[in-house]
Amino acid sequence: MNHTSLKKFALVLLSIMVVVLIVLAIAVHYHNVFNTDIFLSKDLQSEGDTQQKQTLIYQILYYVSLFGKPVISAIMVAIIALMFWVYGYFRETVYTLLTPLAVAANTLLKLIINRPRPSAQFVQILADETTQSFPSGHVVFYTVFFGFLFTALFFTKKISTTIRYVLQVLSIILIISISFSRVYLGVHWVTDTIGGYLFGGIFLMVMLYIYLKAKNIKVGLKL
Repeated sequence: MNHTSLKKFALVLLSIMVVVLIVLAIAVHYHNVFNTDIFLSKDLQSEGDTQQKQTLIYQILYYVSLFGKPVISAIMVAIIALMFWVYGYFRETVYTLLTPLAVAANTLLKLIINRPRPSAQFVQILADETTQSFPSGHVVFYTVFFGFLFTALFFTKKISTTIRYVLQVLSIILIISISFSRVYLGVHWVTDTIGGYLFGGIFLMVMLYIYLKAKNIKVGLKL
């Protein structure tokens, strides 16, 4: 794909994501609960035909969400930023420290949309959350933080190949699994996680464009 085609594709994709996010945000603002959300949540929470399997699934998905807790996520951001700094990747250090801005922006969006969390009337509530529901802050953080980490590691060759591959694989796993975790725990609807991927994806695309441009890497996109 040449630079012109890549530019068009990126702009079209970004535009579609923005439009879908706006439409979805308006929909959940005026209609808090969808039958599809209820069905998907109940279906996911019913996984596991024995108590042991249900407990194992809960433990796995609980720990997947743990990285999104404010204190733990702050520590994780600091550790990755320190890793980049120790290896002399100062630009990557700064961008890593900036990734939590996505959560701050998402919090403002949550307040505007003001969608309530799922209630025990519809699903099992397996974790305590009190803030607004849409978009999922965990999904936004994982998409932006782990998405940037995954990309940046392609350009940090001084870090050992093993460390880079392990972190990249973990990043992909966590980005994918966090949506299942939030729905399974009963703290988000599926549409919340979709909104999180959309908002996080938009933030990440803009962030990566600036990052790659600063590194003089041609991405075929001019904003």
